[in-house]
Amino acid sequence: MTKTWPVILIIWAMDMVLTSFQVRMQGLPDGEALQLGLMESFPGVLCAILLCYWLLPFFMKHRRMFLFALLAVVICLITSLITVYLSLPTLCNSARKVMADPQLCGLQTMFPGHFIGLLFTSGTICGIRFYQEYAKTLIDHEQLRTTHLEAELTLLRGQLDPHSMFNMMNSIHVLIERDASQAADMVLEFSDILRYQLYDASKPAIPLQQEVTYLQNYVNVENKRRCHELEVTCNWEPQLPLCYISPLILTPFVENAYKHVSQFTDQPNFIRIDLFLEGDTLFFVVKNSKEPSLDTPNAMPRHKGIGLVNVQKRLALLYPDQHCLSIEETADLFVVYLEIKINVLQ
Repeated sequence: MTKTWPVILIIWAMDMVLTSFQVRMQGLPDGEALQLGLMESFPGVLCAILLCYWLLPFFMKHRRMFLFALLAVVICLITSLITVYLSLPTLCNSARKVMADPQLCGLQTMFPGHFIGLLFTSGTICGIRFYQEYAKTLIDHEQLRTTHLEAELTLLRGQLDPHSMFNMMNSIHVLIERDASQAADMVLEFSDILRYQLYDASKPAIPLQQEVTYLQNYVNVENKRRCHELEVTCNWEPQLPLCYISPLILTPFVENAYKHVSQFTDQPNFIRIDLFLEGDTLFFVVKNSKEPSLDTPNAMPRHKGIGLVNVQKRLALLYPDQHCLSIEETADLFVVYLEIKINVLQ
């Protein structure tokens, strides 16, 4: 969608052919007409590439289109001035062959026409490029909205999953008879999880501390529900600054670890979570033991379910070029490494 080079090539070819044809009609030989066409149009290609591939995306990203328009006019003016100045001997030599008054050939007579032509062709190409970037932005926003709706729908399905709800309630019931105080804590943590999912997950960005608190509640509830049968090690950044992150962007990795952790009876089953900050970069690592996969070669790996696919789409849309995600899987270990720039979302 964002390939502009065919447009540049077509407009450049048209400009060169029309210029060559025009001077050819005035009586210049074919070779000389083609040379003039190339001299007139080639700098315009370089100017269009500079404007479309470097300056336009930069100024669109920073929403400084008026500044871009001024800069584009200045660049076209300078390019045209240099082109006419360097090619002036050739232009005037050709003009003497076809003009009735060749003394009029000079920078002041050749520059205005070349500048207007260059401005027109560059403006046309930039307009097409702007439309492509704008259409791409609309498509990205639509994909983001769809992915967000899918995530919310998946979340709601998880909340309303009777199997999960009954398991949680049964665990609380059993815990009440065994340790009422711990059961009360579990109810509060479980209610915080539901509250976060219902009210905070729909926001575009939330404080990182809020996301970490949700993960801590989730880990505590899961550990209690599983009667601490897993070796779970969590290293959370002790002092988190005020920074923002997309809600539930980290959660699928932890959910995935609990969902697919091994169930060995003769060796440890473990989950390890590390979350820390270095400058404006958040590092998040989740490891879990796993059982050897019995999947067929063409089957989708069990660990790469809908949740991981969705979060990869969300990261690509919300943090383009601002994150690094690596998922490694061996026979007995599943590891997720995520680096993400914080404060991209405010």
